Amino acid sequence: MALGRRLSLRGLCVLLLGTVVGGQVLELRLKDGAHRCEGRVEVKHQGEWGTVDDGSWSWKDASVACRQLGCGVAVGIPQEAYFGPGVGPIWLSYTSCEGVESTVSDCRHSNIKDYRNDSYIHDWDAGVVCSGFVRLAGGDGPCSGRVEVYSGEAWIPVSDGNFTLPTAQVICAELGCGKAVSVQGHELFRESDGQVWAEEFRCEGEEPELRVCPRVPYPGGTCHHSGAAQLVCSAYSEVRLMTNGSSQCEGQVEMNISGRWRALCASHWTLANANVVCRQLGCGVAISTPGGPHLAEGGDQISTARFHCSGAESFLWSCPVTVLGGPDYFHGNTASVICSGNQTQVLPQCNDSVSEPADSAASVVSTPYCSDSRQLRLVDGGGPCAGRVEILDQGSWGTICDDGWDLDDARVVCRQLGCGEALNATGSAHFGAGSGPIWLDDLNCTGKESHVWRCPSRGWGRHDCRHKQDAGVICSEFLALRMVSEDQQCAGWLEVFYNGTWGSVCRSTMEDITVSVICRQLGCGDSGTLNSSLGLREGSRPRWVDGIRCRKTDTSLWQCPSDPWNYTSCSPKEEAYISCEGSRQLRLVDGGGPCAGRVEILDQGSWGTICDYSWDLDDARVVCRQLGCGKALEATRSSSFGAGSGPIWLNNLKCTGKESHVWRCSSWGWGKHYCDHSEDAGVICSGFVHLARGDGPCSGRVEVYSGEAWIPVSDGNFTLPTAQVICAELGCGKAVSVQGQVPFRESNARYWAEEFRCEGEEPELRVCPRVPCPGGTCHHSGAVQVVCSVYTDVRLVTNSSSQCEGQVEMNISGRWRALCASHWGLANANVVCRQLGCGVAISTPNGAEGSDQLWKARFHCSGTESFLWKCPVTVLGVPDCSHGNTASVICSGNQTQVLPQCDHFVSEPAGSAASEESAPYCSDSRQLRLVDGGSPCAGRVEILDQGSWGTICDDGWDLDDARVVCRQLGCGEALNATGSAHFGAGSGPIWLDDLNCTGNESQVWTCPSPGWGQHDCRHKEDAGVICSEFLALRMVSEDQQCAGWLEVFYNGTWGSVCRSPMDDVTVSIICSQLGCGDSGSVNTSVGLREGSRPRWVDLIQCRKTDTSLWQCPSGPWKYSSCSPKEEAYISCAGSRPKSCPTAAPCTDREKLQLRGGDSECSGRVEVWHSGSWGTVCDDSWSLAEAEVVCQQLGCGQALEAVPAATFGPGNGSIWLDGVRCGGRESSLWDCAAEPWGQSDCKHEEDAGVRCSGERGDRGPPWVRTRTTSNSLPGIFSLPGVLCLILGALLFLVIIILVTQLLRWRAERRALSSYEDALAEAVYEELDYRLTQKEGLGSPGEDGEDNSDSRSAPGKRDQRTDVPAENYDDAEEVPVPGTPPAFQGSEEEVPPEKDDGVRSSQTGSCLNFSREAADPGEGEESLWLLQGKKGDTGYDDAELSALGTSPVTFS
Repeated sequence: MALGRRLSLRGLCVLLLGTVVGGQVLELRLKDGAHRCEGRVEVKHQGEWGTVDDGSWSWKDASVACRQLGCGVAVGIPQEAYFGPGVGPIWLSYTSCEGVESTVSDCRHSNIKDYRNDSYIHDWDAGVVCSGFVRLAGGDGPCSGRVEVYSGEAWIPVSDGNFTLPTAQVICAELGCGKAVSVQGHELFRESDGQVWAEEFRCEGEEPELRVCPRVPYPGGTCHHSGAAQLVCSAYSEVRLMTNGSSQCEGQVEMNISGRWRALCASHWTLANANVVCRQLGCGVAISTPGGPHLAEGGDQISTARFHCSGAESFLWSCPVTVLGGPDYFHGNTASVICSGNQTQVLPQCNDSVSEPADSAASVVSTPYCSDSRQLRLVDGGGPCAGRVEILDQGSWGTICDDGWDLDDARVVCRQLGCGEALNATGSAHFGAGSGPIWLDDLNCTGKESHVWRCPSRGWGRHDCRHKQDAGVICSEFLALRMVSEDQQCAGWLEVFYNGTWGSVCRSTMEDITVSVICRQLGCGDSGTLNSSLGLREGSRPRWVDGIRCRKTDTSLWQCPSDPWNYTSCSPKEEAYISCEGSRQLRLVDGGGPCAGRVEILDQGSWGTICDYSWDLDDARVVCRQLGCGKALEATRSSSFGAGSGPIWLNNLKCTGKESHVWRCSSWGWGKHYCDHSEDAGVICSGFVHLARGDGPCSGRVEVYSGEAWIPVSDGNFTLPTAQVICAELGCGKAVSVQGQVPFRESNARYWAEEFRCEGEEPELRVCPRVPCPGGTCHHSGAVQVVCSVYTDVRLVTNSSSQCEGQVEMNISGRWRALCASHWGLANANVVCRQLGCGVAISTPNGAEGSDQLWKARFHCSGTESFLWKCPVTVLGVPDCSHGNTASVICSGNQTQVLPQCDHFVSEPAGSAASEESAPYCSDSRQLRLVDGGSPCAGRVEILDQGSWGTICDDGWDLDDARVVCRQLGCGEALNATGSAHFGAGSGPIWLDDLNCTGNESQVWTCPSPGWGQHDCRHKEDAGVICSEFLALRMVSEDQQCAGWLEVFYNGTWGSVCRSPMDDVTVSIICSQLGCGDSGSVNTSVGLREGSRPRWVDLIQCRKTDTSLWQCPSGPWKYSSCSPKEEAYISCAGSRPKSCPTAAPCTDREKLQLRGGDSECSGRVEVWHSGSWGTVCDDSWSLAEAEVVCQQLGCGQALEAVPAATFGPGNGSIWLDGVRCGGRESSLWDCAAEPWGQSDCKHEEDAGVRCSGERGDRGPPWVRTRTTSNSLPGIFSLPGVLCLILGALLFLVIIILVTQLLRWRAERRALSSYEDALAEAVYEELDYRLTQKEGLGSPGEDGEDNSDSRSAPGKRDQRTDVPAENYDDAEEVPVPGTPPAFQGSEEEVPPEKDDGVRSSQTGSCLNFSREAADPGEGEESLWLLQGKKGDTGYDDAELSALGTSPVTFS
């Protein structure tokens, strides 16, 4: 009572004081924090700043302070002068905010005076950390993600519409995150309301904070955008090459790190790193990485960063980087590179910077944009050297506007594409209107630029054009084809455009295949005829080419072999006149192959369908014959292959079955119909084998026709000889790629139930031997895919010992042919080097002595292809190649080629026909990595091949094998070769087994082994390695999970870490990396640690942009970096006993939490397991699982099951995957799921929930307001339980009524014959007592339990007494859950006597605890004991009818 009076008086005083100072708004600031929105809380009174005591400082107080300062929301309230003790007065002893006030002055607070006079000291000054006005959400850390600003109530995403690079720079600077290196849009809004910030920020780049930047409201409050803006900031930004020479593509590598240009050290500098630098600068590929002071002397500013690039990254800052332990570097030991390019770098480098609108604040300066990742092409011009100019950027192909487009601009395009000189610069969408973005406008090239995007222009993406103004070019190497006729569209004199002039084509050796290719290329059908009966053509013109010999695999005339270009290749009477079947084309789509599917016709540039009205087998026969697909098997209706689009060309078709073209059948007329696409017609034609869903008839999934449907062939035991037979049967050359593991898309996953055992010489697949799969089930991982080609293997022929340099030869149609050096470029050579696993091309010397078998093909590789046969190729018109002019290449690699080259061949099982030879497999496109080891230099060995990461079996795995892995990854020496899935079991294929490396191989897959994919292992045998450059981190403590002595693993040994000058940022990164929260502290009060160990590293200085300790600068590795008393002991905010997330013992509820949500009942689901928090994958995540989570946390009903890391990706382990709940479980632990920690997910798939938030009761689950049922299925629901109870009661009532009826009848008989009844009663009593004395019929002998009579003989008579008057029959019925007095007996009741009591229990309701329902081993539940032990075998009703006392169990 006194306490309540004190509080009331205090509240009254506060109210009066608040009234006195009510008109005064206290000025507020945060002092000594990292930025304006964090620090020590200070208020200004009477012109002097003073502090606030933290005795009552709360989250509500901090929220008001952040709101008053415009700093977002409160994210921390550090106390005890966390930001240092203040000076001057302590103005407030306490505040008491509700959290909704606008200023701290609006809150209740103490009188404003200097409380130092009341013994308050600055050691208790309050602090606050606010989120700030802007943040980056959903990224890998605080320096990347979606741009969001705080509205005062919620975080609102910022649109990517007119979001500028200067604005991004301001945000990065404000967040202390370095510079903006990537600005991306098109991030779709995930919020259901799609709310977006209704202003444009117009920063100039120099503002200190985003909130002070000029803002422009969107017209009508609606912004034009394609999604949320995403931003990546980094301390590592631009890179440059410094040299004393004239080339800008060679020199000393320097990087802008935290705003300062720093040279990089040559230690650990690899060709992969150099390749990224060259790509980033638009300088081609790296030729060499010379060390030493050969180019420029390194200054004092040498960064110790070590980059671990794979070589595929677009920017150096995208590579993993290690700085920890980097030694000091001496002058002259700077990293350098010589790139293959030799061009001036005009544009500053970036990732994807947005364009600047003309009226923006930063429009004076042209916005920088990326050039290295872009690609250029010419389309719709009939060849690679003419067409509409298109540029690929940010994943989208876009065009160039023709404003100012001239021959100088075209020259740059032609030179960049290797297409010779520019003949014409076309405008007005001469080659058709494109789609997508318009990247450039008002281009003003000098003609000497190396890339078209480096020419002066308005800026990237800035234009005032439409696609009808798309620019195009015609280069001197452009080839075009046409037919010249006065009245025919697909018949006429064949002409080709070459060297800027149209000329005729000679007909000599022109076969049906050649004519078919020509007609198809011109859109005139798939066949035609060569007309030789025409007279001489009038006029004169060049007769450019003769001897054309197309093959079935050629998709255009440009790929067909021919004689050389010649102005007069033949006489005028040999000019070719061709008649094609027509301009229309026919195809079958969405049926899995070219001979089944929806019927579509191409006319007037549009693909259209046929209506199924009167569609029958005669119509289908014409289609199948026209397509060369055999006989018609079925004419399908009602869009059985899916609904098409575009026009419906034909309806009410009435074919006789003999027409040559389906459009020649009788119909209502072209384009006349009354149908929609739900009535599209389809056909299924015969044919035993085809390749489906590929780029053409010579590639795709292998399918065979069963007579009813096309069935995919399994990749189980599918051999290369079988693939060769298929390619030969289809006239498609040789198999160059056999790939498995293509998932079946059909819902029933049906596949061909036989294995083909071809030897390779069979004429057709159908005549190959077949073996039925055992039990009709083939072992497979998916469907098999085959790619056929006339171009197959490639090799380098040389007299030297190196297999990575020499004359280029290719296996073409089964013959090895040398390639001509004409038009042989570095891009082509790069593909050859990659295909042979020989690194990158250094040079392409020519002049080597060649053989007579020279091949004249010209390959147009982009340089990114994996195989030379994947490049576009031109053979038409290529001149004969002179001797000595053979193509050659010198690759950077220098290794012996052990394995034949291919694409992806399936393994040959031991029992297969081709198992005697090891199946060849690819080495060039593979990648190697180490995973789950905590760093790039330790972990489970995984290889990427055929799009799948797979492992190596540990059979025979030793240090020699590990040495190859470590060397290949640039991770130093091998310290340990681990087995038995030391780093956890992997998933996917097991690529290698029984590896037997010598230790000198350059790539692990070149070591001897049984063959690619051949093994007898499981993933529990996955191999791993620990290299000398491996780093790991841990805390050593006996009883704490996230507190202890900090240790790092280096050079094979655990050692301690020194604490000088470890600051909060460093500690935060350490704690985050260990999954122990986002903050912590260094404990300097602990005593000396026992024992001795290395003290590996000191002077660790992490930056905010570092995401792991490995990226933090430090002193060099040293065995004794500090004294023993300076070893670091760290306590993270998440420190706790190891057994539980909070305190032992734990309940399931305490092992579940929601993180990242806007309330305590929404967020990312995290579970505690094995001493750490982890997430749940969203695979199979539904409302049923969400319901269990919400109920377990006491958060009411589930409103939404949220997938795809909507609340941000977590970190640490992904503990659960494939969770499947019924929705009634009391705990998530009761649900079915994959084993702990076994998941194939990433944190982008983290599951979350939104609950109703009705947490009226925070007690344990069994006392919540809402009843949670147990996990018993079926009838054990609430309605079922009620039904059982009512049934049991009804049954008891019936028993009682029957008993009373029997008693009534017995009494009637007794009254009618009293004398007889009395004598019978006496007789039965004497007989019963006699039997008891003689031991006859004892319960023990009958199997009944009679422990009561044995233990207390005196009670025997009580059991035969007449019942008392208050006796209740209902009490005699055994009740489940009531223990009998004789349950200790081991004797059993005979079955015939066991039925009585059991039947009386039928329909009874069970409501027992989990412990009762699940007794210990060897025990039985109480209700089962009653049914099995101590059962008299009598029914109470029967006993009463005899006039004998009912036997009761008490």
